[in-house]
Amino acid sequence: MTEDLKTRFDQLVADPPPPSAVPSEAVFARVRTVRRRRTAGVITVAAAGVVAIALALGNVTNIGGAPPVTNTPGAPKSVITGPPTVAPKPPPPIKVALKPSIKGRTVGMTVTVSGKAFVPTGIPEGTLLDANTPFVDLSGGTDYSFGEGDPGGSDGGSIDCTRKKLTTGSQTYVIPETHVFKKPGTYKFTYTIRYCGTKGWFPTTATTQLVVR
Repeated sequence: MTEDLKTRFDQLVADPPPPSAVPSEAVFARVRTVRRRRTAGVITVAAAGVVAIALALGNVTNIGGAPPVTNTPGAPKSVITGPPTVAPKPPPPIKVALKPSIKGRTVGMTVTVSGKAFVPTGIPEGTLLDANTPFVDLSGGTDYSFGEGDPGGSDGGSIDCTRKKLTTGSQTYVIPETHVFKKPGTYKFTYTIRYCGTKGWFPTTATTQLVVR
């Protein structure tokens, strides 16, 4: 290096030229650039969040805020039913009323039978019984018991339940036999009569209490 060049080099070191820009301004410029980039990123994320929320709300409600109409195949459907309907029980076709008569230890019984039944046919004729036949005689027989001793009853005779003609009738009669109890006490009298119905012969039973002193 020549003496001249060495002198100039020493001058440059001792007195460097001023910088083209203030260092702090250059740093601030870089900071502002970074902040703008970060702000832009935050805005982008926020916008994406708003879009996601809007999509989620769109799945919950439609225009007007009403619930969406779904149509899922195979989904069970609710069926609203009322309380179960109970069919009224029809009244019995035959009614039996019992009226005891008690004198000491001797007991008799009056029976009243009424209702609807089919008129039986005679065997072997196959013809309906006469229209003037007493209502009790249209039955297939009776059974009764005083609650002590042997039971009694009557036979309906040679008749068949053919269900050809329905009739309505009533009859009151006194059981021919009375019963004498051996000792005082409370007993139960049972009476059964059979008539012709839609499913053949059917029984109707009635009971009453006997107090013997």
